[in-house]
Amino acid sequence: MKDVMTPKKPKAEKQLAATSDLFAANPSAEAVEILETLRLQAAQIVSAALGTATLSNFATTGLGNFPYMWENPANLEFNQKTYDWINANLKANTTPSEQASGSNFTNIFANALASTTYTLSSADQAELNTAARNATIQQGALLKSWRDAYGSLPAAKPGETPTDVIVNIILTDWATNPPATLTEVQNAKNLNALLGNTPASGQPILPIFSNWVNALGASVSLQNAVSMNNGQKNAALDAVRNPTLANGALSIAGKLQPAYRVATPTSSILNGLAAAGNSAVVKMTVSRFSSSEYSVKVTGQAGFKIPILSFFTMNVGGNASFFQEKIATQSNSIEMELTFTGVTLAQYAPVSYNDATNQDWFFMSPINDAIAAGKDDVSSFKFKPDPRIDFSEDGPFGLMNTIVFSNYPNVKIVVKSAEYKSIATTIEQSASVGLSFLGIPLGLGGKEATYSKKVKTESSSESVTITLDAPPELVASSVVDSEGWILGVVTEYPAS
Repeated sequence: MKDVMTPKKPKAEKQLAATSDLFAANPSAEAVEILETLRLQAAQIVSAALGTATLSNFATTGLGNFPYMWENPANLEFNQKTYDWINANLKANTTPSEQASGSNFTNIFANALASTTYTLSSADQAELNTAARNATIQQGALLKSWRDAYGSLPAAKPGETPTDVIVNIILTDWATNPPATLTEVQNAKNLNALLGNTPASGQPILPIFSNWVNALGASVSLQNAVSMNNGQKNAALDAVRNPTLANGALSIAGKLQPAYRVATPTSSILNGLAAAGNSAVVKMTVSRFSSSEYSVKVTGQAGFKIPILSFFTMNVGGNASFFQEKIATQSNSIEMELTFTGVTLAQYAPVSYNDATNQDWFFMSPINDAIAAGKDDVSSFKFKPDPRIDFSEDGPFGLMNTIVFSNYPNVKIVVKSAEYKSIATTIEQSASVGLSFLGIPLGLGGKEATYSKKVKTESSSESVTITLDAPPELVASSVVDSEGWILGVVTEYPAS
């Protein structure tokens, strides 16, 4: 499996649902038309990089927008905030895509992988049992030689025997070109050449190990399958549950984490955010529908109703209700334009398990094989016990591998109102203007940033044009806490 996963296209009916099926739990649920307008433009801008991948709408959750400075420029360490963001798994049955609060993909993956065990079919197990009985004396000698050399037998994990662990160590750690197989041991003319990394303490074990392998006869391939498959599964499980530098972990703020790899350099991200012309724009007509709702019509769309606080707010000089009290009143006419500059993307993936080095953790084969095998009497990985996870696109076993994002938006508001002069004066004289959009503060860390402001009045139309530009910390910033406004994502359900 490649480190950057090949995304799957959603089913046609799910693509259709993505533009119409609202979920009430999210503050931007009513704003699917806005999300869809931005998604379509973003997909067009980055179409070459997306290829055949399908971009889905995304609803920002408690984890906030995307912390794109994944590599700290001060020490080149992976950013903890970015790691937590990309490690969050997907919620089940939500449209647009949404991250699960307080949950992460590595944990749900570990639970699924821990439930798999490679087992033989009834016929294969009977054949191996017969061979094992014939090789009992040689197996006992192998175990005794190991204990004599190392003081005790190796610890076995669920689904393994000490013999399985010994076999896996010899065929991986001791092999000249790992992994070797029991069949290669059985047919080897020069065992020392095949197992050239055998330590001095292990040299007395090799001839006894060879005797045991030969005693297994034709069933050696079955024993090899059990030992190697379960050994690899447990190595991957160790890498996700007990990450170490030896098994490929990332060191983040002094803590070891299962590794993700970001394919997009931070320099490319910053160049994309700084690029002129790569902008997504949404234009809207806004009117007051009731004391608690606006009526919003996106250009070219049918329009929708949205709660006041879930749409747009302006904090002008400490008055957080300025937009709804002074601008979006029933007597005023409002046109809005939000411009999201620097549309770019980042791609990432969990690092796939390497069977040659027994490093890293994303080992999907046991899970996929167990799903395919079900309860059939076949030699394969099986779920023992059932992890009770919905692996389909309706379940939580999913993550994102591509984020399309931009700088935080610049905003232009044209208000026709008998109070246009008063509106202009208040904004001009205010010390600060803070904004939120779709229930999300336009700033870092859940706090509103101070937008620069410019107003222009037109007496003939009794209108005021308010231009609000994002501050420098929200535009192609290289500080570690920088965030990009998410315009769309590519989701992956690796077991569906």
